[in-house]
Amino acid sequence: MLEKLKQFIFKSDGKGANTGKTDRMMSFDMFYQLSYMSAIAAAGVPRDQIFERSAGIQCASAEYFKRVELARTRLKYDYARACRAVGEPLQEEEVKGLLLRFSSSLISGEPEADFLSREAKARSEDYENEYGRSLESLKMWTDAYVSLILSAVLVVVIGIVSTMIWKIETTLIMAMAFIAIAATSIGIWLIWLISPKESMVLRWAGSREQQLASKLFKPSLGIAVAIGALFILTGQDLGLALLIISAAVFPIGFIMTKDDKKIARRDNEIGTFLRSLGGVCTALGTTVNAALGRLDLDAINVLRSSVKNLHTRLTAGIKSRLSWSKFIDETGSELANRSVGMFYDAIEVGGSAGQAGQQASAFADRVALLRARRRTVAGPFRWLCITMHASVVIILVFITEVIVAFGDMVLKAQDVTPSVSGAPSMSTLTSFNLSGLELMQTMVVPLVLIFTVANAIVPSLAEGGSKYKILSNLGITAAISGMSLLILPALANSLFTSVSQM
Repeated sequence: MLEKLKQFIFKSDGKGANTGKTDRMMSFDMFYQLSYMSAIAAAGVPRDQIFERSAGIQCASAEYFKRVELARTRLKYDYARACRAVGEPLQEEEVKGLLLRFSSSLISGEPEADFLSREAKARSEDYENEYGRSLESLKMWTDAYVSLILSAVLVVVIGIVSTMIWKIETTLIMAMAFIAIAATSIGIWLIWLISPKESMVLRWAGSREQQLASKLFKPSLGIAVAIGALFILTGQDLGLALLIISAAVFPIGFIMTKDDKKIARRDNEIGTFLRSLGGVCTALGTTVNAALGRLDLDAINVLRSSVKNLHTRLTAGIKSRLSWSKFIDETGSELANRSVGMFYDAIEVGGSAGQAGQQASAFADRVALLRARRRTVAGPFRWLCITMHASVVIILVFITEVIVAFGDMVLKAQDVTPSVSGAPSMSTLTSFNLSGLELMQTMVVPLVLIFTVANAIVPSLAEGGSKYKILSNLGITAAISGMSLLILPALANSLFTSVSQM
């Protein structure tokens, strides 16, 4: 039993910390972890409370501090030895360096508050620099994604037009479609890889919009899947199916897009609110509830209703932690969850409300400003993707339908042209590859579907936030694709019908 415990504590790849999604969010979580620990340590609490509370917060990096706590309580290590023993085998360089520096600081006798304050400031600067570099890369790769999609479409269009010139092998047509799919997949992967990884919305449904979207998601998804399967199995018009799917999923995405905008405004104000509240508490030497009563709540902008509800609950005698938890739910913001938790816990252990408000505000304001910079990059890219999707789908479908219609006219002309002895037939004068064009026409529909999904996913990856926002983009791209598949074939046929009647 003891050996298994040691293997868990001293293993090099922490559960949920070095792999998967949590690994990609380590930089953001480390920034929060150190800000939180600095706020707790500034209250002058004992060392064991710092580690105990740091191990209990909800972020990936807290896993390592849980191990430190286990090493101290179960293996009877002191904190310096526990930090070194946990940190040395780690492959995560940021966490490893922090634990080893913490061990050295504890051995030297440096106060924990001084060490953590210095580390939190350094981590804040590093996080801002990393975030800025990610945004610069994101700017370049959003342009690269547009180029990749246009290149993929150009390859397909060349394949379509080539069927009018010479007989193209089936393998070559398949290769062109594969190139288009591969280029699109690479573009999605690059945007996912480059975009900053951070948690913006609560992991549970908190705000009214999030609760509504959570209730509507399963029924809407079931309707969309059922309609798609029905139309595919029965061979009915896919364009109509896409329009129905768009109508089913778009409302959820629209609700969450609106919620995301509200969360962004709340994030911009949460730091100011906590700083003001902490300052009033310190100036008057009173409790948080009394300080809320002295604030001009009508002067608060976005958070006004949530703060008033918080004050009402506290005045009614509802437990403080429960009241603040409900306040966090109403905001729907993970940044509010973390900054309010930092503020509340620092006061709960006896820290200065003014100092706790300053530290929580510094964390919230830094993150909110960086996210505002991200929105300036991701916002225009979203509309660029939608506009590009409309252009790409219209070009693909219209060119294919025009050439198919032209091929049908050539085939009819061959059938009605009388054969003259000794004269060349029409088939010898043309090299139109109708069979290859039919294959290409069959493959255009899957390509349209792939572009529909890809151009819905990529803007959400670049912008971050709720995963449900993908449904808003999917509703728009599916509507564009559906209308194109319904209208453009009829338009191409009417074009050549009018020509044949002249």
